[in-house]
Order: sequence, then C-alpha cells, then structure tokens
Amino acid sequence: MTKIFVVDDDPAILQLISEYLKKETYEVTSFADGNSLVKRVREESPDCLVLDIMLPGIDGLTLLTELRSFTEIPIIMVSARGEEIDRIIGLELGCNDFLSKPFNPRELVGRVKSMLRLSKAGNSQTKHPVGEQEERKVRAGDLEISPEFRRTTVRGTEMILTSREFELLTFLSSHPERPFSREQLIQQVWNYDFFGEVRVVDDLVKRIRKKLAEHESSFTIQTVWGFGYKATVRTECAQ
Repeated sequence: MTKIFVVDDDPAILQLISEYLKKETYEVTSFADGNSLVKRVREESPDCLVLDIMLPGIDGLTLLTELRSFTEIPIIMVSARGEEIDRIIGLELGCNDFLSKPFNPRELVGRVKSMLRLSKAGNSQTKHPVGEQEERKVRAGDLEISPEFRRTTVRGTEMILTSREFELLTFLSSHPERPFSREQLIQQVWNYDFFGEVRVVDDLVKRIRKKLAEHESSFTIQTVWGFGYKATVRTECAQ
C-alpha cells in the first residue's frame, strides 16, 4: 500500500488531509510536529510527504534540509503565510511542490497523485543497468544535461540544481526556441492539471537564471512577454 506522511500542527487540517488521502486507499501516518519525523522517514521510507512549514519546535524548512540530505522522496510543502519567500526557499532546498493555505483538499490529493506518478516513472527509468544502452544527453550551447544521472554541466563544470530546477531546465533545453506558457510548463513538466500556482514557475526560472549567470553560460531562459518562457542560446556568448 502507498504510504503517505502528513505533518501539520493544526489537528483539524491534519484530520481533513488524512481523511481525503485515506479515501484514495493510501496508508496515512500523521504527525503534529517534526520531532520524530526524520527518524520515521529513515525507518519506513514513505512514498510521499506533506510537510507544513510552520511547526512547533523544528520548522518545516529545517526538516526539509535534513530530509534532503538522505532521501529524494516527493515532498509537498504547505504554508499558511503563502509568502513568495517561502516558495523560493522551499524550492531551493528541494521540495517538489508548494501549496498555500487555505487550499482545497482535493487539490492536495491531485498533487500527491502527480508526485507519485512522477516518482514511479523516475524509478522505472533507473532500473536499466548503466551501459546497457547509450546514455542520452541534452546539449544546448555550452550546457550539457544527463537526465539518467541528473547531472548538469556548463563547459564541463557541474551546476548544482534542485530537483524542480533540473526538471524544468531539462524540459526547456530539450525544446529550444519553443515558447511555453506557465500553465503548459506545469502540465508538461510535472504532469498535473494547473491549480493556480503559476508563480512557482517564475520562482524556478529566477533561480535557474541566477545559476546560469554565475556559470557565465551561453544558454538562457528568455521571457516571452504576455505568454511565458522559452529556451535560447546567446550566440555572442557561445564558446
């Protein structure tokens, strides 16, 4: 049975989320704080984690940092504040999705399902032994991406990306010069219906652009005004 951990200090929200997830036949374990969370994740390896930012004692962002030191399980963060900085920090630290309170429980269930589908697909791709087939790489200007090993380099120097940043960069670089709206990126990169958090895409693009600039890459993500984004290579910067 698929195992979901839910962490929230509000008993009413904790119960509501748990009931909706249990209706999908998931095995749900609830936590009112994060004191025992890391130990339980190590012991039980849940399939997905719903993690509130504002918790008594250890806050959600601190827990996220510790969890990402040893696991890549899908993590959906929720926040009552709904501030942009929460989304930015959460995505930078490695959460897979972000949802602002108040939210529709069915929306959360939809995002959990999406995370589980993506996680299952990713695991199935890694079952083939290395060397069984030629490694597929994505190249755009001086940028090179290895989807199999989730590694990104600029002129041979590795660029460190969060999971979300890597997924978005890989998709855009695989479709050079083709513009995509924010809604299209959410649907095509992460395979779930648009729920309204288009600013998550903007946050990710800002972070990726900053890292590309730090590496002085010829590859960039260009804004298509009034629509969305596209990948392009600046010829004047190409090596």
